[in-house]
Amino acid sequence: MEVQYRQTFLKDLKQLKSSTSYQRIYELAFITLEAINSLEEIPDIKAMKAYAGRYRIRIGDYRIGIEVNGDVIEVMRVLHRREFYRYFT
Repeated sequence: MEVQYRQTFLKDLKQLKSSTSYQRIYELAFITLEAINSLEEIPDIKAMKAYAGRYRIRIGDYRIGIEVNGDVIEVMRVLHRREFYRYFT
């Protein structure tokens, strides 16, 4: 699967550099997602019920929002869980 990163995701990730979850988020986004063949291989992933093709990945108190179109995964946002549902929907 091809992985694309939105500028908003990269900006969100840069703001999390001082966070304790930064390393886990970085590894999932740039190593794990690049190596997968199907969505079932991603740990802690759930479909967003109201939005077809959108998923969230839980990493501690943070959520990564992705959108899947065919064989393309677009990593859109990474936000704290209290902000995620406000800005990702």
